[in-house]
Amino acid sequence: MVELKSISKKYPNGVNALYDINMHIEHGEFIYVIGATGSGKSTLIKIIDGQEIPTAGTAVIAGVNVGKLRHSKVPYYRRNIGVVFQDFKLLERKTVFENIYFALEVVGMKTKEARARVREVLKLVEISDKANSFPSELSGGQQQRAAIARAIANKPKLLIADEPTGNLDPEMSQGIMRLLERINEEENTTIIMVTHDNNIVNEYKKRTIILDSGYIAADLAEGGYLQR
Repeated sequence: MVELKSISKKYPNGVNALYDINMHIEHGEFIYVIGATGSGKSTLIKIIDGQEIPTAGTAVIAGVNVGKLRHSKVPYYRRNIGVVFQDFKLLERKTVFENIYFALEVVGMKTKEARARVREVLKLVEISDKANSFPSELSGGQQQRAAIARAIANKPKLLIADEPTGNLDPEMSQGIMRLLERINEEENTTIIMVTHDNNIVNEYKKRTIILDSGYIAADLAEGGYLQR
């Protein structure tokens, strides 16, 4: 699913963000990427998402060499990838149903099929009763569930969850983690989750990749324990 070989990234301003990154992620894996601010997490995710091109090395995601993608092909490539952010990024003037439907409309899914898929993902994330609500009428946890539903509506091969529990209290965070695990298992979606929350990492044990100053400092098998 994800094959990174000798990836380095140097920005035009001279900042080196990544050095010699080698990473293999199987289809259906659920992994954490952790590290301090400035460790290279955001750049790594941007390369996987096609927002950035590596300076050196090869990045093959879902069979696509993202470093050789034409700019015009990036939107089509991103149909294979869902992204969830900590600040939700829902469209405030659209209902939950409309937010999710819009994501499917953009990729050209037929109306009947799209509406059925919206209902399906709303049931999966357990907010079917909020379909006609606007984002401002939802709790933080409900907004994140809506954002996750939108991200997986097109059945992406890979879901990138960028600090999905960052703005949530512990109880809501637990609910989101259980939901992500369910998506990983039931939809067979590969998940890369960026997080600062060691408590989550220690409780919901997954393979954990630790970045430090642009290098992979550790790649811990499922069950590795981090200091709180």
